[in-house]
Amino acid sequence: MTASHFRYLQRGTALTHLPPLLAELGTPLDAVLDGTGIAAADLVPDRFLPYAAVLTVLDRAASLSGREDLGVLLGRRQSLTSLGPAGEVMRHASTLGEALNDYALLQIWNCTGAAVYTYRTREEFACGYGIYDPAGVGAIQIHDTVLAIGCLLLSILTEQRVEPVELWSMRPAPADPAPLRTLARCPVRYGQDQTCIFLPPSAAAVPLPDRDRGRHDAALAQIAQRTASAPWGKVAMVRHALRSAFISGRTDMDDVAAHLHLHPRSLRRALTREGTSFTALRDEVRFTIARELLSLTPLLMRDIALALDFADTSAFTHAFRRWSGMSPTDWRCGQGKAAPGAAG
Repeated sequence: MTASHFRYLQRGTALTHLPPLLAELGTPLDAVLDGTGIAAADLVPDRFLPYAAVLTVLDRAASLSGREDLGVLLGRRQSLTSLGPAGEVMRHASTLGEALNDYALLQIWNCTGAAVYTYRTREEFACGYGIYDPAGVGAIQIHDTVLAIGCLLLSILTEQRVEPVELWSMRPAPADPAPLRTLARCPVRYGQDQTCIFLPPSAAAVPLPDRDRGRHDAALAQIAQRTASAPWGKVAMVRHALRSAFISGRTDMDDVAAHLHLHPRSLRRALTREGTSFTALRDEVRFTIARELLSLTPLLMRDIALALDFADTSAFTHAFRRWSGMSPTDWRCGQGKAAPGAAG
């Protein structure tokens, strides 16, 4: 699969809960799906759907139902089985930290349009979600959905022994923030530079009640065996790794190659065979994140430049002009967003 023919996909298991939810809300499913390329017959477990179309379905469902909390409602209906085989690995992990790290490693099996990532500092253990499908820019409900699912899975995995300290969301604040705040039982901050669940650092070491080393390793080995013949190639792996790399600031080729357990020269040759380069993929992912931050958040240009690992605002503005033909400020204004105190 070459870069030009790459498909951004999402395991559709989570959407199997959408028809009954819409029925309860009195919203016709056909109206929600119309024109998206997704049919009612596609909403079955383990069917892979175009990622951007899934995001469109979520936002349209919220609009037609009049329920701005639709993403939260849908997220509350999920379970570990919604994550496919990775859910079995998580269930039998020794600790919460291992479970979340496992999912970040395996999540590409569920989605090649966005990446789950984890990181730790002295103050927190965090699990986040970032879109890299260029067609996914501007989606709203997906941020609520993944945060709601994350909170629910924390409760399931630890039998309610771990709760978030704070949630961050890239989306603008809803008119009523209570549904997600009530589910999370913690503050929720909107318009941030990432969509992320923050936990106390001690949460990573919390033992899981269903931990079973034998079953965990067997489930992990089963997925690893399939990875060798995975259909997405190195292009998807690099995109996936880059989305989380922009959180850590380790976006050089050597860093990403090390993350993928490859020598940089081997990675370079593989990407060349697939019709692209590391620099092209990094620019693509960077441009996608930039447009999402500009369209969803009120962040200043200097803060966006920092989030994208640019040396300064000028470097970001120059790169954005090269990618889009206009300054980031002009692009943001064209999206109907204010540009608070922004230069560029």
